[in-house]
Amino acid sequence: MNAAEISSRLASYQSGMFGASVAPRQPVESSRLFAVDLRLPEGDEWQAEDILKLAAERGMDYRALYRRASSRDAGALGELLRLRCDATAAEGHAWFVHELLDLVGDGFFADTLSRESAADCAWVGGLLLFNMGFDHGYEAEVLAAFSRRYPRTYLATVAA
Repeated sequence: MNAAEISSRLASYQSGMFGASVAPRQPVESSRLFAVDLRLPEGDEWQAEDILKLAAERGMDYRALYRRASSRDAGALGELLRLRCDATAAEGHAWFVHELLDLVGDGFFADTLSRESAADCAWVGGLLLFNMGFDHGYEAEVLAAFSRRYPRTYLATVAA
């Protein structure tokens, strides 16, 4: 199962869920972070460069957006969250989106994600679940880990 398939499956779960407005809103730490440059993961089990090439073909500077998003620029993060891609590029995109979640924190990430469409929320949820190993047969364990580690982002990905 690839990231796009997981996103599609997550979107189907949204039909019976509560509205996004029910998700608790908590203040996000307002201090800005230092920008972080995108780093390619070690190893070549997948091609992280695919997402960089795809973004360039679409006129986007992925590295610049990532750098801005890493310093809690909601506009840049939103652009990256809305970026759709195929299975190969999605693997690299999943890595970088998950890294951004860890960099900016659950609160800021969830707040930014909650402004996106339900389809985009499911897409991002699929990327994150894919990167956490959802496609390896441990679905319940990965969902539980995701909801514990990133509770606000988890709610934003499943609330329509």
